[in-house]
Amino acid sequence: MKKFSFNAFSISAILFMFCSCSGNNDAAQQQVAVPVAQEQPVQAAPVDTMVQTQAQAAAPQTALPEAITAFIKQHFPNATIVGIEPDNEHGGPEYDVYLNDGTQIDFDVNDQWEKVESMKGVPAFFIPQAIATYVKSNYQNMTITKVNKEHHGYEIELANGLDLNFDNSGRFLGMDD
Repeated sequence: MKKFSFNAFSISAILFMFCSCSGNNDAAQQQVAVPVAQEQPVQAAPVDTMVQTQAQAAAPQTALPEAITAFIKQHFPNATIVGIEPDNEHGGPEYDVYLNDGTQIDFDVNDQWEKVESMKGVPAFFIPQAIATYVKSNYQNMTITKVNKEHHGYEIELANGLDLNFDNSGRFLGMDD
C-alpha cells in the first residue's frame, strides 16, 4: 500500500507542477516577435549543367594530345569537352576528360582510354562483345554505367551498382561488393 500511495503522490506532484507552470501568467505569456528570413526557392540546374559546372571547377582547361582529341571526336561526335584534369602521378601525363553529356573518360600515359563512366550508359564501342553478351543474358535491361580496362581484364559497373569482373577474353570472373 505504501508503494501505491507513494506512486500516486509522485504522479499528483508532477501533475500539479505541470498545471501550475502552464497557468495563465500574463508576464510569462508575452509574445516576442522574431523576424523570419524569407527563403527564396532554389531551382536545381539540369544534370548536364551540374556535371559541366563541376568539371569546369575541378579542372582548368589544358591542351589535350591530338590522339585524345581525335578519339573523342570520333566516338562522341555530338559532345563537347567541358573539363580536363591532367595527372602526372604515373610517370607521364594522364588525362581525365569530362564531356557535356555527363561522360568521363580517363586516358593513360599512352593516350589510350582506361576508364569510361556515364550514367546514361557507356557506349557499346567500349564493351568487348563477350562481356556485352554476358551482361545482356544475365542482367537483362541493365545499363553498363562504367567500364574499367585493367591489366587482368575489365571491371564493369551496372546501373544498380553491381561490379562485375572479366578477364581479357571476356570470361566472367566474379562480382565485387
